[in-house]
Amino acid sequence: MKFILTIDTEGDNQWDHGRKLTVENIQFIPRFQDLCNKYLIMPTYLVTSEVCEDPFANEILKDYEVRGLAEIGAHLHSWSTPPFLDKDGYRYNDPNHAFANELPADLLAEKIKNLTSQIETSFGKHPLSFRSGRFGLNMNVAKELANNSYIVDSSVTPYTDWSNHKGIPGNIGGPDFFDETPFPYKFNFPGNSLLEIPVTILPTRFPLNRSQAIARHYFRKVDDSTLLKVFRKLLFSNQPLWLRPYPWMDIDLFDEILNESLNIKLPFVVMIFHSSELMPGCSIYNTDNDAIEKFYVLLEQLFILLQNRNINSVTLTDAARNIRNENLFLG
Repeated sequence: MKFILTIDTEGDNQWDHGRKLTVENIQFIPRFQDLCNKYLIMPTYLVTSEVCEDPFANEILKDYEVRGLAEIGAHLHSWSTPPFLDKDGYRYNDPNHAFANELPADLLAEKIKNLTSQIETSFGKHPLSFRSGRFGLNMNVAKELANNSYIVDSSVTPYTDWSNHKGIPGNIGGPDFFDETPFPYKFNFPGNSLLEIPVTILPTRFPLNRSQAIARHYFRKVDDSTLLKVFRKLLFSNQPLWLRPYPWMDIDLFDEILNESLNIKLPFVVMIFHSSELMPGCSIYNTDNDAIEKFYVLLEQLFILLQNRNINSVTLTDAARNIRNENLFLG
């Protein structure tokens, strides 16, 4: 098993909709990269359109990739990637942040093409890895990525449903990933394909971790049943467990999800967080300096745990190539 660290590298305070986007949080990446270098962790920075326009981001991220310390991939925010339309849900940083899976096919194609071109211009290399903003992936998005020569996506979040999270007013909202596998798999299209390496989200407590059918039934029905709500409160409050440095995570929970990943023989585990979480007060999670210091302590504990367990780090693209070479699919 190998470890993939993905950072959605984007503007500040993405929860503060409808304003001019800034990218001050990029100034806080070097400290994080130094920690990664110390433990031979190779992050994949998935960058948005506004990050491509930032000179400091251009300088440091390109340097990391040239030196083989990191990868630069793409992160599509439909609300910050041109072109835009003058109607609700389609404007620049519109208060309604559209999921990519809601976009008309022609607009989606233009946005992916433009973001890809921006990354090539800003960083000097065609991106091969991708994550959709708000995890807005469907078959149309996957096909368009394959058309633009991407080889790997990591937008799928198993055991979760985003359809109740609204994007464009009156539209379908986000995708439903309840039934998706945590294992890598392939989207096949005429003449090309796209690999999917889902974000690592797993049930880790008995009996949820013993049966995908039980787990999926529980996660779908928990909000509709008083009994299941009691179980969640008493036993399953953190289930399914994300491989993500939330403020409530600790090293024991990280160890728990790594153990479960090994038990089910996942070939890769994928961690996710946002670049804004590296800056005090720039996200809803790390609101001050104390929270940032706790965040770094937790990350370093995780990196030490990975080192002690001989779990090496790879980028998303390296993982995709490894999957293709060794046929590491669900089957």
